[in-house]
Amino acid sequence: MVWRLLIDEFEQSGLTQAEFCAQRELNAKYFSLRRMKLKAQPGSTGFTQAVVEKSQVTDQVTLHYGAVTVKLPASNAQTIAQLVKALAA
Repeated sequence: MVWRLLIDEFEQSGLTQAEFCAQRELNAKYFSLRRMKLKAQPGSTGFTQAVVEKSQVTDQVTLHYGAVTVKLPASNAQTIAQLVKALAA
């Protein structure tokens, strides 16, 4: 579970893998190996949960990724698709 938390922290950090590992005194090659193994596990699709919420103002799509929450108008499907594509890269 510690590795999952570290990898989630890395993916949200905006740092390169080398920078992230150097700051935490981690072996970058071993970190990369653990990251690949966790991503290859069944149920680890790399996708996050998206929830369409009804609000009084308008329909919204709420994306949860770790500690980050993004709310977007559900009517703008193209923007949402572009965001999900960028996050998956």
